[in-house]
Amino acid sequence: MSASSASPDNPPPPMAAADCRSLDDVRREIDRLDRAIVALLCERGHYVLAAARFKRNAAEVHAPARVEQVVANVRALAAAQGGLPDVVEAGYRALIAAYTVAERAEHERLS
Repeated sequence: MSASSASPDNPPPPMAAADCRSLDDVRREIDRLDRAIVALLCERGHYVLAAARFKRNAAEVHAPARVEQVVANVRALAAAQGGLPDVVEAGYRALIAAYTVAERAEHERLS
């Protein structure tokens, strides 16, 4: 399939970063990844909100040991895939902080 036959319903096949020949190629691939990442973050958020049902009190919503476990796991995943563990950790810490706020609100709503 040529790039000219690509459309939102028929996107071009994924391209390896090393195969990108232009900034447009790079941006198209980043946009493709963002669509997948957002879908996964939304799915993750559903589980975070579901977790609120199992917390006995608001203090249990913030779980520092679990945060450190998740951070260690994602750093290891990033390293194993040749990624940037520090960037992944920073992103996850921001995500976890925002998800914790959402989970706390859900816990309060359920209480």
